[in-house]
Amino acid sequence: MNRLLMLIKKAALDAVRQSYPLELIFARVIQKEDQQQNKELLIQAEQKKPLKRAFFIENGMLDGLEEGDRLVVLQMQGGQRFYILQILPGEGANE
Repeated sequence: MNRLLMLIKKAALDAVRQSYPLELIFARVIQKEDQQQNKELLIQAEQKKPLKRAFFIENGMLDGLEEGDRLVVLQMQGGQRFYILQILPGEGANE
């Protein structure tokens, strides 16, 4: 019975999420891109695995990101696509 209740709750939450095509999330740059050292850009959001550059829509904000930068991101529902709205200073920066 408990499992059935959990499935119903999940279905209800999924239905609500589908009615909103975008979700505002926060993320953090955990690895700066460095082509000379063969390091790719890694951004940690609410997913378990860090996101690579390919998951983000290019808008000029991906270049120049530094480790520790905090990001305000739109997550598009129905797929793993993200759009950076704003870059906030990292913890070590003067805010």
